Amino acid sequence: MLRALVVLLLVANGALWAWQSGWLGPAGGPGTTDTAREPQRLAQQVVPERLRLLNAPGSAPANLAALADPPPADIAQTADGTGSAATGTRPEPPAPVEPRRCWQLAALTPAQADAVRRSADAETGLRGRSTETATTLPERWIVYLGKFPSADALQRRRAELRQAGIDQREVNVPALAPGLALGTYSSEEAARKALQDAQRQGVRDARVVQERPETRTITLRWPDLTEAEHGRLQAALGGAGRGLQACP
Repeated sequence: MLRALVVLLLVANGALWAWQSGWLGPAGGPGTTDTAREPQRLAQQVVPERLRLLNAPGSAPANLAALADPPPADIAQTADGTGSAATGTRPEPPAPVEPRRCWQLAALTPAQADAVRRSADAETGLRGRSTETATTLPERWIVYLGKFPSADALQRRRAELRQAGIDQREVNVPALAPGLALGTYSSEEAARKALQDAQRQGVRDARVVQERPETRTITLRWPDLTEAEHGRLQAALGGAGRGLQACP
């Protein structure tokens, strides 16, 4: 009896499992149709291979690309970022700047400076382009030997002074050449004291003279000449143009 009851329970459980699995008909109770069966659910699934992407990754949407306006055809972008009317050619590059240089004539007397300035101003393009700087040179005194009758006499006396250990130099002032200076001084008083020292050393024929009085000199400068203008200035100044030097 007990064995029959166990067999009956097993048969009932198997039948319940088969019914719930849909083997014996629709499961889920009253109102359940055949559309709830597993094959119908599979038919309702989306087929992934039939999907098509309208906008691929990395590409701009078609409608946004259509909204982007092209730049106007008559506007060209210049180097500084501003728009200018296009003419079909690029703007011409600026012309190269010609190098310029300062030139000067130094140590001119006032009369020489006036003559040079007049000559330069007569040249087209150079009028009024010079500047002037005045300098005053102090007077200069020397302990002097000379004039010697010849250059040979001067050299013999120089050899004697060197042997005695006395310093000296040649004097180039036309009024005093050929001659020797045993010392150069800024005042007559200092030169006379030096003369006494030279006499104690045995130099008896020396004397004190003024080699240069207080002198005012002029420096003329042309501060911004091109190479062509420099050549025209040299030609206008003639022989004085050979003394032109680059400004320091």
